[in-house]
Amino acid sequence: MELSGIVQSLENKIILITGSTGFLLKLFVEKILRVQPNVKHLFLLLRDGDASSPTQRLNKDVTGKELFRVLRKKHGLAFDSFISEKVTPIFGDVSLENLGIKDSDLEKKMHKEVHLVANFAATTNFDDRYDVALAVNTMGAKHVLNFAEKCENLELFLHVSTAFVCTGETRGVILEKPLSQTLKESSKNLDIIEEEKKLIHRRLNELKAEQVSQKQETAAMKELRLERAKLYGWPNTYAFTKALGEITIGRHLNRNFPVVIVRPTAVTSTYRDPFPGWIEGFKALDPMVISVGKGKLPCFLGDNESFFDIIPGDMLVNSIIMMMVNHGKTNNLIFSRGDNNIIYQIGSSTHTEPTKIIKLLEYAYDYFLENPIWMGGDTDQTVKPVFFPSMSNFQLHINNNYTVPAKGQKVQFAKWLAELYEPYVLFKGTFDTSASNELRMWSKAYYGPGEADIFDFDPKHIDWKDYMMNIHIPGLIKYVVKPHAGNISKL
Repeated sequence: MELSGIVQSLENKIILITGSTGFLLKLFVEKILRVQPNVKHLFLLLRDGDASSPTQRLNKDVTGKELFRVLRKKHGLAFDSFISEKVTPIFGDVSLENLGIKDSDLEKKMHKEVHLVANFAATTNFDDRYDVALAVNTMGAKHVLNFAEKCENLELFLHVSTAFVCTGETRGVILEKPLSQTLKESSKNLDIIEEEKKLIHRRLNELKAEQVSQKQETAAMKELRLERAKLYGWPNTYAFTKALGEITIGRHLNRNFPVVIVRPTAVTSTYRDPFPGWIEGFKALDPMVISVGKGKLPCFLGDNESFFDIIPGDMLVNSIIMMMVNHGKTNNLIFSRGDNNIIYQIGSSTHTEPTKIIKLLEYAYDYFLENPIWMGGDTDQTVKPVFFPSMSNFQLHINNNYTVPAKGQKVQFAKWLAELYEPYVLFKGTFDTSASNELRMWSKAYYGPGEADIFDFDPKHIDWKDYMMNIHIPGLIKYVVKPHAGNISKL
């Protein structure tokens, strides 16, 4: 089929992509290279890790992954030369000024050539140190935007945030609006980010003076993270520091290029593209799913009024490509949202019957009943969780029913998981996706159903039971559980 429009808009584009070797970065790179081999070039910002060179890191942790098997088959023996021609991996770090790029000539070249910047960089760990999360999720957003502003031919800056930046909003429809409209007054009257940086610096100096161990320092930084997040109304460090990242982007309004902020809900394995079920590492839903399979979640939080909004990774990436094509300065072909600061929430709760944690974990139970987890020793026996509508009900159940030491470890794990996920599994809001609905509608009308289908991001097409039972959980087992059986068995 001859393609135009969306794919053609990517031809000869030069794109800077940050996000180290993350799940979404890989999906984005693979999709771009597969559907538009005539993209001019991709610059990938990678952390050095244990690799001796950027190319080694790229080959090992990005293009060497099974995700690229379709693209590898397409190019055959020419695959490596194709990647070498189209992709320049760069060691860098979004937490540093100028993204930590040490090659000044390369930096100048990028400033002169880059058309589009996509920032996927994030630390998504709810349990991360405060200083690490602030450096990546908040300062990282600022540094990538600052770099983008120096690009002479920039057409668009796109930043991936999270739908859960919605401080204090846990019921009703969560609108696609800037955080400046939802912040507490106390947060508007001071520079939160600078204050938090100073606080972290001060606390680290105190810990250094006390000559604490690395373990004690980490514990102190983790303790500080929750204290600061809750002070400003967020449930955890991840949501708080991603919100601060949006705030710092929102304060740079005097720019001559469009800025798109993407707020996905909980991202899951691929629905269809390049093949169903691919996933890398545990995403938000997965610790709960695997815990059900291992029989380590006898009780949990959830009720029939609480939603757990999920979106497959390939649909999210498809929506991002559509946003880039539409809102780039040289395009703007489909529709305009009225300003240069555009927010999209990408999820499923307002498109279909909203997914609920009770249902999702019931699907997990049904799956593992037929397909028990086996780690090479004993087979784990799944247990159907008993759900409670509040933390107090959950705690009361534990106190009244679990006093036997043999059950203690299992229930303590369930308690820890419940405390970690309480803000999400008892969430009673749905996310407004008017912008993506409009983008989808106009894309189909403008480009035609054929090309729009290649970049499908309509969750109405998904049968969630079929997706969980036949795509997501089998993919999770194949790509995450079995390759890391030793670590998973410790859950």
